[in-house]
Amino acid sequence: MRFVKSWWLVVVVLVLAPHAALALAGFWWLARHGLLLHWLAAGSVLTAAGWAVSQRLRRKRLPLGGPEVQPSLAWPPSGHAAWDDVEAVAERVQAEPFPFDRPEALRDLLIEVLETVARHYRPNARQAALEVPVPYALRVVELVTQDLRQAFSEYLPWSHILTLGDFMRLKRWTAWLQELYLLYRVARVGFNPMAAVLGELRGLATGRLQDVSAEAVKQWAIGYAVRRAGYYAIQLYGGYLVLDDADLGTYQTRRSRGDARRAGESAALAGEPLRILVVGQVKAGKSSLINALFGRMRAAVDVLPTTRGVDPYLLERDGLDRAIVLDTAGYESVDQVKAPLEAIRDQAADCDLLFLVCSAQSASRDADRRMLDGLRAFFAERPDRVMPATVVVLTHVDLLRPIRAWNPPYDLANPNDEKARQIVDAVRAVEHDLALTAEQPVVPVCLHPDRIDNVDEGLVPVILQQVPQAERVKYLRCLKSHHEEEYWQRLWRQAVNSGRVLLKAGRDWMRP
Repeated sequence: MRFVKSWWLVVVVLVLAPHAALALAGFWWLARHGLLLHWLAAGSVLTAAGWAVSQRLRRKRLPLGGPEVQPSLAWPPSGHAAWDDVEAVAERVQAEPFPFDRPEALRDLLIEVLETVARHYRPNARQAALEVPVPYALRVVELVTQDLRQAFSEYLPWSHILTLGDFMRLKRWTAWLQELYLLYRVARVGFNPMAAVLGELRGLATGRLQDVSAEAVKQWAIGYAVRRAGYYAIQLYGGYLVLDDADLGTYQTRRSRGDARRAGESAALAGEPLRILVVGQVKAGKSSLINALFGRMRAAVDVLPTTRGVDPYLLERDGLDRAIVLDTAGYESVDQVKAPLEAIRDQAADCDLLFLVCSAQSASRDADRRMLDGLRAFFAERPDRVMPATVVVLTHVDLLRPIRAWNPPYDLANPNDEKARQIVDAVRAVEHDLALTAEQPVVPVCLHPDRIDNVDEGLVPVILQQVPQAERVKYLRCLKSHHEEEYWQRLWRQAVNSGRVLLKAGRDWMRP
């Protein structure tokens, strides 16, 4: 063994001899021309500057180009509240060194993330993290494994070439190379002491830079792991996971299939349509609005209210796939809101877009406010759901003062006549009376058959702007309906399969 090490020393001497000779010649040339002190001063300044930069980088988190984890836009408020807690855990863990060499620390961190999320969905459970069906827990294991495979394939060099045995051998080679490098450093001191000292100082600075980079990678890795685990935990405990890779894009709820048949649609729908609910007071113009959207007579319009229940219509327009429009019975006063509100609330839970039709001729909007507040309270008590996107349609604006002055189109952004100012004032009054948010626009329209205005040019663009939010509501609605149907279907299949097993066992027992 000593003989082998001696030969390695000979190899090191032969390799370093030309460099040592060059260094000695350089020192001799600098000393002869009186530049040796200048060179030492410059080298010292550069080394000190590199060390200072490494200290600054050590205190500053380095940005990395690895994958980031973002919350899903489809989550309801409860999902985003849980994500905020996951972010807090990730930032806390990234702010301090994490012991990667302790498996129990990783296990405790994973349990903390799971319990942090589970408390949002199972607040009264003693062991909230365990309140999850086994198939869904296994589904999370599948997804995490897929993510690890993708991360290794895209971010670990040569991962598709090296085997597990290669990684074990690389660990041994690394230790051997470190011993060889130590031998080189010792030999360099004997050949060129000054260059060795400067090299050690330079190595100190670059070593700290490498430490900073390694620390940044560790911070990113632990933050990524916490956020990814939190993301799947929210999907798991929030009920947003779909087993067996079911495609919700082609899924249809039973309610929509039934409404399509009632609307006279004989052919099967390509997928789940948007469900649009039209509500409002009696004679506010709900049926007229539906007719204007269709461009032809679909809903009956009369002096007396004709809608008694919920009438479905199938709507198709440019930029809007098939949608089911639901015309509801109107309400007349605050005292009469309670009965229709129960039906409206039931329909709103299965709708994606809400049209609240208000008449500009009526200054009494207490019934509309009561109805809207009832829906707000209904969804506020259900943080796992999202209230449908809401558009307020202000009708009969042509009857505002001056009544006979009707000459559209009107520039409502810069009203330059009395009619336009009256329309703007009516819109602002509705926004105030109904406590609308910026995401709940008010669109003034005229629905008189002879002078329909601001439907195609004003209302339809607003509807298209609301489609992304409506699609988010539809996703959660379909997910809930799919889980309910899947629950009973799986229960039925399990009963059938277990019955077959018992029947076969009975036959085998009877056969002797």
